Amino acid sequence: MLKLKIMRAIAAATVIISCAPGSHALTDASYSQGWRRALVVAIGTDQLVVRSSKEDCRTVLGAEAGFTRFAMASYSFGGNPNLREQRIVAIPNDVDVKVGDWVAISITDCRLALKKLGTAGKRY
Repeated sequence: MLKLKIMRAIAAATVIISCAPGSHALTDASYSQGWRRALVVAIGTDQLVVRSSKEDCRTVLGAEAGFTRFAMASYSFGGNPNLREQRIVAIPNDVDVKVGDWVAISITDCRLALKKLGTAGKRY
């Protein structure tokens, strides 16, 4: 019985710690400015082929923007984690991003490249 209580306490503590916002969490101000936490689901060059996305920032940026890599990022909207959209956004040349990484994307301005929040497998 005691063993079960200890295991439950450890499980509860793990859940609380893993759900707590870290230093990479988006603030209310950044959220109101159009920034959303998103999961990278695909990476490619300017020729990235995708099934569909809500918006493709490659068409807005054009070749003169200087971005050579783009990511398909999946983000939730409407306050519901089950409602998801996908958006193709630019990856800054000096940022190392891979599929599964958490990033911040602007859903209002394609000129703003993604910002890396965390590495694959860790929720932010």
